[in-house]
Amino acid sequence: MSDRRESSAPNLEAWVKITESGTLHHTCFVVHDVEKTAAALAESGIGPWGVWTIEPAATTVRGREVPFSFRIAFASVGDSNFELLAPHEGESIYVDHLEANGEGFHHTCIAYSSREAMREAKAELVRQGREIVQSADMGELGELCYFEMPEMGALLELLYVTELPPPEKTIG
Repeated sequence: MSDRRESSAPNLEAWVKITESGTLHHTCFVVHDVEKTAAALAESGIGPWGVWTIEPAATTVRGREVPFSFRIAFASVGDSNFELLAPHEGESIYVDHLEANGEGFHHTCIAYSSREAMREAKAELVRQGREIVQSADMGELGELCYFEMPEMGALLELLYVTELPPPEKTIG
């Protein structure tokens, strides 16, 4: 008798389509207050943190059009980043996470150098039957989407972003 997980697991070629054209951009921790958490981490030597408010043009949460915005802070770690993220307005998976789990690890992000590469990775995950739990079109700034990844015990974000504008503030 075969193991169902084995037969339904994506093959190596499918995973290469997801990771080959992307880079590990960040690991994200959802928090209640980006500035407060960034300041505390900066005192511990992690930082400095650039802080932004993101207000996407079009958003979906679990298949429904639901407007939301969020605050983020990034601190560089080598070629990658730590991200702090706090819900700002509206319903989102970030609000759900805080209600269900409190502050803590939320997702890992793979970033792509083009919108097309990001959409190809997204199409591959959809082809595998994976669920998009949230997405955002940020206009000229880019787009993002999140997939549930039970194998990781967390979400996977796919991201295409042009250059971020200067941060609203820097902490640390």
